[in-house]
Amino acid sequence: MRKLSGVTKTVIYLYVLAMGVFHLFTASAGNYEAFLQRTIHLAFVLPLAFVLFPVNSKAPKDRVPFYDWILAILAAAPGVYSMVNYTAITERIQQIDPLTTAQLVLGSLLVVLLLEGTRRIVGLPLSLIAALFAAYMLYGENLPGLLQGFPFSYPEVIEQLYLTDEGIFSSPLGVSATYVMIFLIFGAFLEKSGAGDWFMSVAQAFTGTTPGGPAQIAVMSSCLFGSISGSAVANVYGTGTFTIPLMKKIGYEPYFAGAVEAVASSGGQIMPPIMGAGAFLMASFLGIQYREVMIAAIFPALLYYGALFLMVRLRALKSGLRGLDPSELPSKHYVLSRFYMVAPIVGLIAFLLIGYTPMRAALLGIGLAWLVSFFNFKPDTTPAQKILACIVALISLGLAVFFMMRPEIADSVKPGMQFVIIAAYMLVASAFNPGMNTREFIDAIEQGAQGIPLVCVACATAGIVLGAVSLTGIGGKLVGFVISFAGNMPLLALVLVMLIATLLGMGLPTTGAYILAAALGAPILVKLGFPPIAAHMFVFYYAIISNITPPVALAAYAASSIADSNPNRTGFQAMQLGFLAYVVPFAFCYDPGLLMQGTWAQIGWAVLSGIGAVVSFAGMWMGYLRKPLGLVMRLLLCVSGVLCLTVWPATTIAGLVIVAAVYVISGK
Repeated sequence: MRKLSGVTKTVIYLYVLAMGVFHLFTASAGNYEAFLQRTIHLAFVLPLAFVLFPVNSKAPKDRVPFYDWILAILAAAPGVYSMVNYTAITERIQQIDPLTTAQLVLGSLLVVLLLEGTRRIVGLPLSLIAALFAAYMLYGENLPGLLQGFPFSYPEVIEQLYLTDEGIFSSPLGVSATYVMIFLIFGAFLEKSGAGDWFMSVAQAFTGTTPGGPAQIAVMSSCLFGSISGSAVANVYGTGTFTIPLMKKIGYEPYFAGAVEAVASSGGQIMPPIMGAGAFLMASFLGIQYREVMIAAIFPALLYYGALFLMVRLRALKSGLRGLDPSELPSKHYVLSRFYMVAPIVGLIAFLLIGYTPMRAALLGIGLAWLVSFFNFKPDTTPAQKILACIVALISLGLAVFFMMRPEIADSVKPGMQFVIIAAYMLVASAFNPGMNTREFIDAIEQGAQGIPLVCVACATAGIVLGAVSLTGIGGKLVGFVISFAGNMPLLALVLVMLIATLLGMGLPTTGAYILAAALGAPILVKLGFPPIAAHMFVFYYAIISNITPPVALAAYAASSIADSNPNRTGFQAMQLGFLAYVVPFAFCYDPGLLMQGTWAQIGWAVLSGIGAVVSFAGMWMGYLRKPLGLVMRLLLCVSGVLCLTVWPATTIAGLVIVAAVYVISGK
């Protein structure tokens, strides 16, 4: 990414800020019609791919070459054309009305520039996959056998990708244009409010002194921070620069320290309430409320982190490692005295659970983050400033409660004007906010919006794949092939889909990987009778853990660069630590209780069996429970872990008995 300065930096800052304000405005006042909202969103974002990201490693990093300015202008042209001619585009009849020359040229330009922008921001793999599917639409009729497609002309392909909501402007881009942008801004407000630092302080204060404390700090802080950031690699660099050196300091091997951070950071995307962008896409694909996805995801995520937390502790006990000295850590009293910093996250979860839309919940979360920042006093804050900040915060809270209790007063003002009034009030009130002044308030909007290019471009490019699947029907052919190959063995189909999702995810961000896997893999599982939410959660997990799966384990390699360890050794160690994520998706496809589906008895039994599996697999991989374990004991724990995750009560009970017996014996 380029490091710009001077006038160019200011212009780009204002441009990104305007983009963020636009999306906040539409989230508050109401989005435009879906196609138009997505068009404006991509027209805003795609030019940034050429302004902020150089064409190659040799291109200038401190300035924007003239050719990238030209490409940026050209990248905005298709979107501007669609905005100006929106009525004519929506009234045309697909596959009947011919494309105009302008539409054909601009559609072609958009596809080419989108693929190039994807190469620059996301990487070559997704760009090549999308180009392959675009080529399949044109030339698939020439392939033999099962892969043979239908004949489509070049204008038909461009029409599908550019002028409909089944191609580039399909639902994934819609998720980016609505939910993701607002949640990115929410995440930036959390950081500016001091909540991010507080999460790290919580992890340090409550786990730092225990055996292997720094590793537990990494697990806990990455879990808290990763749920907000939505990017495994960003999370590694955000928390790993602090936690990895601490782990090495107390005696963890560099490769192990890097693996712990990689696994903890990757898991942030499966941990509610935010879960990156993938969970919003899942809710959109399934046609359900986001809170249903959040509820289904919570227990598997807790199992994932529970296993990791236990493994790093067992490794520390086995190696005789100690925690940090209390003098090196924040006091628990200090951390608990700032417990109000959790209000934005708790508020967000509460708003989602009571039925607010994700965008409205995120907007209220932004307000809560801004409110708690009034009490995040800096060392140079004077007593008078503290008193004034508290008064302004209480006035703001009182006004918010009053208008929430008297909605008819707020409803008497047009939504657009409501947004203007609230934004103006918050800007003025921020002048009295020692934790987030007016400039920091504006910076939070810009910082959040700056994170959207990766998600937006990945979603738009994945839309090319979805357009090809929709137009050619290749998804149905793949479903038929896998089902016929698997025969009457659904487990074999799960293995095949796992391989598809993992391979598609290698080298891709979670968003793009999940979209591809959901388009090609999830329909197979649904066709075989697995619950739709289990099918999508299955491919979602494997899209995520591709971040820690060699040979293209991006999160593990990022962590190894900080730990100064061998990338492959770090990656394979990460696979061990994240082992539960490789097996639990198979379990919840057969046992809906793990996804909080079914009766309370089913859910309770799933919780018990899940805990048994966590203890079994953690002890097996680390070779330690209450003392070091031999090969036989480790094999018994492997068996018990598998048995605990089966759907038959008798085998589950057998697994629980085995792990309990091994635990008792290991203490003698």
